[in-house]
Amino acid sequence: FYESYVLYSFFQFLVEVLQGEEQLTLMLKDKSPTRGVHMWGLQWCVKPWLMGQPVSRRVSFTPDRIKHGGGGAIGASALSNGETNTRPIKRVEWTSPFFIKCKFGVLQYVLLKFVSAIFVMVLEMYGLYKEGDFTPKGGYLYICILTNLSQCWALYCLIFFYYALKNELGPIRPVGKFLSVKALVFFTWWQSLGISILAMMGLIPHYTAFNTEREWTSEAVAKGMQDWLICIEMFVAAIVHTFVFPHTDYLEPLNLVNQGGGHH
Repeated sequence: FYESYVLYSFFQFLVEVLQGEEQLTLMLKDKSPTRGVHMWGLQWCVKPWLMGQPVSRRVSFTPDRIKHGGGGAIGASALSNGETNTRPIKRVEWTSPFFIKCKFGVLQYVLLKFVSAIFVMVLEMYGLYKEGDFTPKGGYLYICILTNLSQCWALYCLIFFYYALKNELGPIRPVGKFLSVKALVFFTWWQSLGISILAMMGLIPHYTAFNTEREWTSEAVAKGMQDWLICIEMFVAAIVHTFVFPHTDYLEPLNLVNQGGGHH
């Protein structure tokens, strides 16, 4: 579940860098419609996403009583008669289907991982999950397929979002940030899948402790190997993140970075 939350948190980080959803919507409506055309062959089966779409509604606007005769005799007449200027006006609000679909494209991965975690617990209780076993009689195969499809779509939406706003996101150098997040999400999942395949092929042996005669099955060894590798990889990822997510990226919006040679 943590990898899906990391991906969504990174997406929200990009949104906040662009000054929030309202400002981002106004920014996207001025983008070329070609930025909403899909990539990698999806343009043949998925319609382009609209960058901006107006949403109109009529409201009543009632200002205070007229106090200044801006129009000469007309203003003086209105002031003497005590009239108020009440008229319906049309206010146009904007929404961005492109942003909404990118956001929910990333968010669906979080929701799916949450729901799949519940299914895994239930299936494990009844012995139907069969982790590491790709038999169609177990739930592991189907959850792997759904998770992989959901993850690929979430990463595609994130890349698509960056492609549309790469100029605005340029100052924070998002490529390194994205690659570190992508490696964290993709590599750990495929690593667990690869270890499961090795266990299924019988390439991971089982062990027996001589002093306690406790037996470790190949499945238990595979799980322990995955946990051990993740502990090491998270340590390396933490070091990498200090470079791709420097603290200066968070000080600059507050004007705390040294600018112009000595001004703080």
